[in-house]
Amino acid sequence: MRLHRFLAIAVLGLGVLALAASAAIVILKPGPQGKVVIASGGSEGAYYQLALAYQRELARFGVDVELRPQMEGRDTLRALFVDANSDVQVGFIKGGIAASLQGRFATAEERKWHDRQVEVLRSVGRLFYEPVWIFSAGSQNLRSLKELKGKRILVGTKQSGARRIALYMLRSNGIDAANSTLIEEDLPIDAAPLASGKADAAFLVLPTEARTVQQLLRNPTIRLLDFAAEADAYVERIPALSSRVLKQGSIEFAPDIPSGNVTLLGTTPALVVRNNVHPAIADLLAYAVIHNPKSGFDESGEPILFYRAGEFPNDNDPEFAVTPEVASLYKTGELPFVLRTLAPLNQRLGIPFWVTAFVYDHGTNALLVAIPLLSIVLPLIRFLPGLYTWTVRRRLYYWYRQLKTLEASLDESLSVDQLADKKLELDRIDAAVSRLRVPVPFSDELYDLRGHIDLIGRRLDRRVQSKPFNVAA
Repeated sequence: MRLHRFLAIAVLGLGVLALAASAAIVILKPGPQGKVVIASGGSEGAYYQLALAYQRELARFGVDVELRPQMEGRDTLRALFVDANSDVQVGFIKGGIAASLQGRFATAEERKWHDRQVEVLRSVGRLFYEPVWIFSAGSQNLRSLKELKGKRILVGTKQSGARRIALYMLRSNGIDAANSTLIEEDLPIDAAPLASGKADAAFLVLPTEARTVQQLLRNPTIRLLDFAAEADAYVERIPALSSRVLKQGSIEFAPDIPSGNVTLLGTTPALVVRNNVHPAIADLLAYAVIHNPKSGFDESGEPILFYRAGEFPNDNDPEFAVTPEVASLYKTGELPFVLRTLAPLNQRLGIPFWVTAFVYDHGTNALLVAIPLLSIVLPLIRFLPGLYTWTVRRRLYYWYRQLKTLEASLDESLSVDQLADKKLELDRIDAAVSRLRVPVPFSDELYDLRGHIDLIGRRLDRRVQSKPFNVAA
């Protein structure tokens, strides 16, 4: 009975401890809330469409995604690592922006921005190919960016990501606001500034299926700059850039658009997160990115130019660091066990995401502690059945010892009164044994003990009955 009381107290104590720990966790909520804000503006809705897919994916795991489709480029960068009061944690960044903030063509302030963003931001993956389109008035017949010195150039609005890339490429060719006219406007779909002579050239950084790009490529009054002579040099000097060839007739066959092969430079936008975003959310974002690649077809069902199945998304990021956890996801395509199983279950049960994140954080540590403990505990478990058996039998053995002592005291010299006392002692043992409660598997041993008590009782009775006869003789 003492063992039963001990076990009951131990179980009660563990229950109270677990209840206290649960209450502390619920009150303190030691984990992130299941919400993330993504700046999803730019590229004529291409980023927003991907963000919608990520939103749907993360909802399955209990994470609510809020989108900011009006925020892009410079505004996104400021929200991510400049504005301390911003709630934006994730954003789409055009490739080349980080590179444009370093090197000898960057200002001291821009270098500070670069160091800050590289320190604060982490990449979740590169998403698709996005060419740098440089259109000029048909009369220009440009062969190199160097020919734009002294010209009027549309470099994109101040908040756009295209502006940073345009300025960087122009500076690399010795072109800046001191020797040329840099107009902070986007080229409209009708190319009116080029047709009217307001501008000589314009930069755009948009995916090939963008409506503006498709219309401009079909405009016979403007030309597209061909980087064939310098493409390799740009790629060597600016790792964020790569080259693609727009083949003759790849836009239209009748007439051929373009009329000949055109070598383009381009980059790849990245989805970046603050480094203080919880690893569970970062992993889920990476999973959403991997399993929701950009479609290879546009809205009309036409195949997208420069789309190569399996090329994107990828974690080959030349500008931002990729965490080991995200890199591992790109290799396996699978979430860690806790997120893969517990997050969807908790979402269905209505359990808040911070519980999942807490288990994700501390489950591994608990397992690391449990492994050495198990190496000690498991061998001890082998002794538990023996300990249990001994605990039950020790009660039977106690009365066996009492019975054996009584039997050993029975000799021929005992008087009738002494035999009567022994009989009373035996009755006490029998009464105590009859009150014993043992598990069913040990019932045979209990009945053996009671049989031995009966055996000693019969011997005592024979002794008592033989005493008067012996005295009379």
